[in-house]
Amino acid sequence: MIAVSRVDICRTCVGVNAAARLLTMANLTTVDRTESVGVVLEHLHRDGAVIVLDMLTNEAREAIIDDLAPTMEATAPGSKSGLETWQVFHGSQTVRFCGLAARSRAFVDHALLHPLLLEVADAELLGACTSYWLNTGQVMAVGPGENAQYLHRDENNWPEAINAEGEITVSCMFALSDFTKENGATVVVPGTQMLLPGIMRGFDLTDQKVAYAEMPAGAGMIYSGKVAHGAGANITTLQRYGMHVSYVAGWLRPEEASPLHVDRQRAAELPERARQLLGWSSYHSEGGGRTWLVDFEDAADLFR
Repeated sequence: MIAVSRVDICRTCVGVNAAARLLTMANLTTVDRTESVGVVLEHLHRDGAVIVLDMLTNEAREAIIDDLAPTMEATAPGSKSGLETWQVFHGSQTVRFCGLAARSRAFVDHALLHPLLLEVADAELLGACTSYWLNTGQVMAVGPGENAQYLHRDENNWPEAINAEGEITVSCMFALSDFTKENGATVVVPGTQMLLPGIMRGFDLTDQKVAYAEMPAGAGMIYSGKVAHGAGANITTLQRYGMHVSYVAGWLRPEEASPLHVDRQRAAELPERARQLLGWSSYHSEGGGRTWLVDFEDAADLFR
């Protein structure tokens, strides 16, 4: 039995077809980086997640690791919040930190602006918004002896905004080291993205009903904001080094306050697309008004 707590979700919200899929699916598809975005989306829609090999070259991966090494060394594992709920969720043996765009130009060039990830985000998010931005770029380094994280849905960060018919957030877990079942590879419950909306904190499932995102360093798991997932337990003596990147609809407040990490001076050194994703531009709704303005003008004009 996987070591997670029960699910808090209205059982009457579970559709018959989706419930049947939970009993029959326990694998994620792995595709080559050369596959088209259409193929990636096909597997994403079917299973809720898909593993893509070689999303980061060795050179890019090592550059990110080198850039983030000082913060990794200086950051203690565990939650900084002091709240019991977050202590459990973050994990006492897991190192977490954000602000990656301020700490690593390689992160900006190779992860934040990853062409395939942006193509997926375009396809998944632009139906519900005119633009999207970075939700968070976050190191999730699961240390030896860490327990499995309880399963959850990322879209539950914004319960008032959830749309049963579409996505408000989409994510990628980049493997900066090899991911194995033993060292805490992300646990995914394929098919749960088809369940109707509901707050999910844990899910009672046997090992046969979950998939482990086992993948080599440099690969990435692209996944839905609706799919149940969580970090696995690490029963090895080595750290599992992951890096999460997620985007959210432009009319929603992100998890991470990127402009407080990447100030105006640093933002001016980045490509325009990166600045937009990091909150240095305004949101223009379809047929409505504009938000996140500077003296009634687009924040992007600060760099012109």
